[in-house]
Amino acid sequence: MTTSARTVWFHRQYERLTGGHVKHAHYYGHVAQLPGHSRRIVFGAKPESNRLARERATLWPTAPGERVDRWCPGSRDILFLAGTDWRYFNRAGLSDAVPRINLIQHVRHAHAGTELHGYLGQRAVRICVSEEVAQAIRVTGRVNGPVYAIPNGTECQASPVDCRGAIGFDERPEGVVVVGYKRPDLAAALSSRLDDAGLAHLTLDSFTSRDAFLGLLERTRVAVCLPRTEEGFYLPALEAMAKGCTVVTLDCVGNRGFCRHEHNCLVAEDDAASLARTTMRAAGMVPTDRRRLHANAADTVRAHSLQAERQRFHALLLDIDRMWADAPRSALTAPRSAKPETSPRLVDFMIVGAQKSGTSALAHFLAQHPAVAMASREGHVFDSPDYRSDWTPEEIDARYARRIARQPATVVCGESTPIYLFLPGVAAELRRYNPALKVIVILRDPVERALSHYAMERGRGDEQRPLWFALLAERWRLRRCPDPLIPRSAVRRHSYRSRGLYSGQLRNLFEAFPRHQVLVLRSDDLQRRHDETLRNVFAFLGVSVSVRVSPETVFKGTDIGGKHAIVRWLLGLSYAMENRRLRAVTRVGGDART
Repeated sequence: MTTSARTVWFHRQYERLTGGHVKHAHYYGHVAQLPGHSRRIVFGAKPESNRLARERATLWPTAPGERVDRWCPGSRDILFLAGTDWRYFNRAGLSDAVPRINLIQHVRHAHAGTELHGYLGQRAVRICVSEEVAQAIRVTGRVNGPVYAIPNGTECQASPVDCRGAIGFDERPEGVVVVGYKRPDLAAALSSRLDDAGLAHLTLDSFTSRDAFLGLLERTRVAVCLPRTEEGFYLPALEAMAKGCTVVTLDCVGNRGFCRHEHNCLVAEDDAASLARTTMRAAGMVPTDRRRLHANAADTVRAHSLQAERQRFHALLLDIDRMWADAPRSALTAPRSAKPETSPRLVDFMIVGAQKSGTSALAHFLAQHPAVAMASREGHVFDSPDYRSDWTPEEIDARYARRIARQPATVVCGESTPIYLFLPGVAAELRRYNPALKVIVILRDPVERALSHYAMERGRGDEQRPLWFALLAERWRLRRCPDPLIPRSAVRRHSYRSRGLYSGQLRNLFEAFPRHQVLVLRSDDLQRRHDETLRNVFAFLGVSVSVRVSPETVFKGTDIGGKHAIVRWLLGLSYAMENRRLRAVTRVGGDART
């Protein structure tokens, strides 16, 4: 029996091209690339000109049957709302049982007394285009439903970089372009100062077509991007990086997560004099500094790809039923005095396993990010012999507070305890402590992991048996273990093969947490694609991806070399079925981050 496609319903009133419409169109396109899902869209009033009609058709292309006159969702369908789409939803009078996703693109949703602020009380699963926007609406206390951040992605590919900067940089005809349509007064003041300094430039003081804007960036050497103080995600700065421009911008909510001064761009003060000085510095930058800036900008663009955005959205769609069930049942606007369902917990993320897979190295690298505060050592709170399930989240926070030194620049706090993945009861306790917890799992070839584990126990003096005997005795040892939580228990010391049975451990984790809150990595990736893997982790945690942490050997375990060839082979055979189960677990649910 085949199951019909699950339909995602969209609505759009298109009057002029804006960045918000472009991002809405991206999400519309993402649905078409998810198997088992279809899309329908209702358009508002007819565009006022043929040009607008063509733009609308380009942004939201429709195959036969995809454009409809009204929403008619089935019980399995999903509604997608953004901005003032809530007006259409409220007029339609649809059942509250149909799951709703609300795309939040601006911090103005957090402004009390506005129309958009009023919609926060309506039940929905909310996607915010940056962690800053997510935090802004969370603290209002009015949000009805869970809030997740999926950083904006761009379809622009990073420009190649040579020894002087972006390839072809010096041949570009436009020296300086001021992208000032969002700040026309500031753009005019900057233009006057650049004229006085004799620096030729072009000022873009009105919104232009997307193709024309991207084409202009490709011909530009220095792009001065002027955002408003409050932005959801300031995409022009990221697009200018992608097109190989040297970027000058201002600090704002919408670019704080990816614009880093003197790393991938130059950030000026919010006044014409500072902007003029920074622009002239950018125009006269020496090739070595420019190349470094452009190379880092290219890394930033790759970490904010449209593909990464699509993967995170697909994971959310595939887990929507669980998230919708967890959302409050009332669709009425929450009272102004309402408080958030849960207070923020001290620990925002945890590395839960697997042991001997690179968890210590990952924790070490994360601790070097200025926005990340890691516990000074493995927490071992939830596997402590004295742990009780009646501990309150505040009591658990108090135990972590002694180990985590939060700094003024800290955005997220984390800890690493690699046995958490293996102990089946821990996942539910982690969710009870912090339902919004982000969980990182790093997996290693199970044969190599088991041998490394055995070598560690031999080195500690806790294993006297030869490898083949230890593996044969493992099941018997674990069955006879009276309490896995006691120090030096067989479950802790002698679970060589069992800890490599990852599929059951991940299923247990996915029962406690939605898949988009879980990031599964391979230890080989951390070694072979160090920078790319860390950027993915930084993006998952919602911190700047522009920080580079140099690779290094953090912990060198005992190496048993090429010994035990026959045991290796037999152990590998014993994992054959498990490896197929693991592929199924990490594939189902769209977890493309493995």
